[in-house]
Amino acid sequence: MSLPSVRELASGQGLRIATLQHAFAVLAAEGLITVRQGRRATVAGQAVSARPRRTFPADVSHDCAKAGCRPHQCRPMSPKTIRNIHAILSGAFSCAVRWEWIDRNPAASAKPPKARYRPPSSPTPADVGAVIIAARESGLELVALYLWLAAITGARRGELCALQWANIDLEAQVVHVASGYLVRAGQRLRKDTKTHQDRSLAVDRVTCELLREQKDRVAARLSGAGLGLDPSAYVFSNDPAGVVPWNPDWATHKVSDLAEEAGVKLNVKALRHYTASQLLAGGIDLRNTAARLGHGSGGATTLRHYADPVSEVDRRAAAYLAQLTAPTASGDSAPQAGLRSEE
Repeated sequence: MSLPSVRELASGQGLRIATLQHAFAVLAAEGLITVRQGRRATVAGQAVSARPRRTFPADVSHDCAKAGCRPHQCRPMSPKTIRNIHAILSGAFSCAVRWEWIDRNPAASAKPPKARYRPPSSPTPADVGAVIIAARESGLELVALYLWLAAITGARRGELCALQWANIDLEAQVVHVASGYLVRAGQRLRKDTKTHQDRSLAVDRVTCELLREQKDRVAARLSGAGLGLDPSAYVFSNDPAGVVPWNPDWATHKVSDLAEEAGVKLNVKALRHYTASQLLAGGIDLRNTAARLGHGSGGATTLRHYADPVSEVDRRAAAYLAQLTAPTASGDSAPQAGLRSEE
């Protein structure tokens, strides 16, 4: 029986193509499916060994100790790999049911293991500040502004690269995020945001001053050449007139290099984690935090993928519970007295 292609499964099951290709490779290595170049993968008739056992001529003796052979150790597949394989088989059986090859999907009765996800820890304000200082000390004022805006707005790297001066209202202190920018196969593409939604982000007075200084610098350079600053000029551009924006990949590598020089573990993606974690720790509600980051899931994505697992809010919650519990544990009726007895 032939299986659906990787692209068909990716579109039908909502999985990444790279994940499906890895799962196909695992199934082929186990001998469960047969993969041929240019053809659909098929279910194998019987499991075969992925690696043929090494044989030696009868007249040649082999000493495993001298050859350094390692004994085989069986290792079970990880829960994530099992879930990926289950998704492939479930998608294949669903197609078979739809094509009336079989009556039911046997994978529907299987219970794959739960996937464990641990959000990465976000950088601290000191880490972000160290990288910004490193950019300024290297004479990269525009990169420092990019880092600052990424931390303050929580915008994606492509959204910042697509930012034009027309999108910034310094008087109202608002930045309008409406587009994203990417370079794919050498082609420059300006498109909608990832969630296809525009958003207006409030910025503070300090951010406006930094943007105004950069705008004045660009305008002064252009006026020296008898030109004016076009409102459609990109904010982050190596072009004096701002005609061509930064490549988002270039910005990513530049930020990573500066972070390495500063001895800090930080990248552009981590700045979005920083924004979400700090806003939630500062008491900003989840709905507004998700809206600032451009999440369209009502905050579920923000909590699952971007919030620091040990935020300052959680620490304050622990301190509050300790304040309530300490008097009972110490036999004192006054909460503060109970805490003082511990100190």
